[in-house]
Amino acid sequence: MKSRILASSVLLLLFCSGCGANSQHLRRLRVSKQCQGCSLERADLKSAVLAGANLRGSHLNRADISGANLFSADLNHASLAGANLRGSDLRVANLSGANLSETDLRGADLSGANLQNANLSNANLENADLSGANLLNAQLIGANIKGANLADIQSEGAIGLVMEEPKASQ
Repeated sequence: MKSRILASSVLLLLFCSGCGANSQHLRRLRVSKQCQGCSLERADLKSAVLAGANLRGSHLNRADISGANLFSADLNHASLAGANLRGSDLRVANLSGANLSETDLRGADLSGANLQNANLSNANLENADLSGANLLNAQLIGANIKGANLADIQSEGAIGLVMEEPKASQ
């Protein structure tokens, strides 16, 4: 009997969506949009409306935040490593010092976002809108910026940002 309970528990842990997220923190975020330093690893926040949310220093590693509204959210020094932010609205969000390594940001709107000192190593920014974003001293080693809108970005000190030179007309 004990072995069946143990086996069931192991299976539940393997297939549980958002098991890494602290349920109290998740509830607090959904109710108040205030969750500084919260533990939300692997949380299911797909299409969540979190405009203006305070997630400073929170851990959202491998969370599914695709299609979410994080307009003007504060994610200063948050850890979002391996998170899915595909198609999310991160306009004017504060992501300074955030860990966005290996994050899926395809098609995300990061226009006007503060990404100063952020780690975007190996992030997928394909077709993302970064117009007017602050990328001062950001790390972009191995990042995919194919088709990204990089108009008017601040990129002094950015490491690994390789912008294509316009092709000369022949």
